[in-house]
Amino acid sequence: MSKIVNHSARRLEIVDACLRVVSRVGLSGATTREIAKEAGVSHGIISHYFNGKNEILRAALERSYQQLAEHIDANLNGLSGTEALQQAIYDALPVDEEGRIGEQIELAFWAYAIGNPELAEERWRSYTEWKRALELLIKGAQAQEHLDGPDPALVAETIISTLDGLGAQVAIYPDRISPERMVEIMNATLAGFGFATSNNA
Repeated sequence: MSKIVNHSARRLEIVDACLRVVSRVGLSGATTREIAKEAGVSHGIISHYFNGKNEILRAALERSYQQLAEHIDANLNGLSGTEALQQAIYDALPVDEEGRIGEQIELAFWAYAIGNPELAEERWRSYTEWKRALELLIKGAQAQEHLDGPDPALVAETIISTLDGLGAQVAIYPDRISPERMVEIMNATLAGFGFATSNNA
């Protein structure tokens, strides 16, 4: 009797294997053969589910952002206003080993996206979705605190730029900036836009 294969699960296993390989050896070393080895499948299986390395990388990048978005959404239940905005930002900070690995993967994708239009487009799509979600949280926080501006898009872009900078530092120099310092930096960023922040991450 032939074995029933869950194709969605198999595809996800390959994508997760790709993320592990990227975190270990970077994108240049993440060949389809290495990904197949990590996933415990043949190279032919990889070819069956994905049309080349670029397609695997796009799926892996999407998976990475999806995991972060789900983590943030899960922690926003019951929160509103500035509290919700702060929580979303704290959850995006790479304060543990999992976050550090995530930032290493992110940085690898940034570098590889140069000269790779397909990957760059996926990166931009994820950025705009994150920016849009932040803008909604910012508007809610501004309404709660009766703040007349600044432009939520400007605030969102500043937050994302600061998070990206911190993420790059953690990816390259994991022991040189503490979680507490990262929280202080983000609180200072929010305070600069008039938000009343707490010190609890």
